[in-house]
Amino acid sequence: MSKDIGIKTDLGKYLWGDSLSAMQDIPDGSVDVVICSPPFEGDANIQDADRLGERFVDWFAKFFNEFERLLPPQGVVAFELGGLWLGDASGKSIQHSSFLRYLMSRDWKLIQELFYFNPQLLRPQPSVGMSRLPDSITPIWVVSRDYSGHYQMSVAQREPYARYIRGNLLEFDTSDKYDQQYERYLTEKGESAYADRWPSIVPAFLIELLTVPGQTILDPFAGTGATCHAANRLGRHWIGIERDKSLSQHVNAMFSDVV
Repeated sequence: MSKDIGIKTDLGKYLWGDSLSAMQDIPDGSVDVVICSPPFEGDANIQDADRLGERFVDWFAKFFNEFERLLPPQGVVAFELGGLWLGDASGKSIQHSSFLRYLMSRDWKLIQELFYFNPQLLRPQPSVGMSRLPDSITPIWVVSRDYSGHYQMSVAQREPYARYIRGNLLEFDTSDKYDQQYERYLTEKGESAYADRWPSIVPAFLIELLTVPGQTILDPFAGTGATCHAANRLGRHWIGIERDKSLSQHVNAMFSDVV
């Protein structure tokens, strides 16, 4: 995997580059779980004429083509994806519903949907037309080609997770010590925290829910590296890929206790 390496530990690598290209270097069946939050609009803003998000479906399907090769049959993908305010109207796209229909047509199975309470959404209301009640919830879809993948429900009943979970509603915030470490590092560098990021406890919960130590996690939209850092400290192997190299300082901040 001869790519531009941003961070390397004994358990994993954070790579800069195009995910679709970089994943081609990962051996078949070598990933156990994919955990990611893709851009909800895909590679272009969704307009009213495409409120079904067909362009998004075509774009994200290419990633699942790779996931099918990289994962065993019982392998799991957990991905955050909600509806999006349209770019030219005061209504919403349903690209998440369209994509789930696509996955079911490919014999993927919905294991569960989780709902993440996220009051810091970048665009909670439409930018044109009439105002709407602000969005504050995004779904995290857990899918697999088999119902028998690892799923340790007792994880939700223990600390540090239990106090933030009500059924399948996740009310995590950024008070975790790893988020504070990340923010302190950036403050010292005169930079602000990346607004569109998961609190580090979100991927940590998904990792413990869906994997056991020693398994391998892939995040093809690695962003600040929260999933990768969580995997590293929880004893999982990991691969992170991100195309936006302007996030390099944020990745350094996330891993400041490791490297």
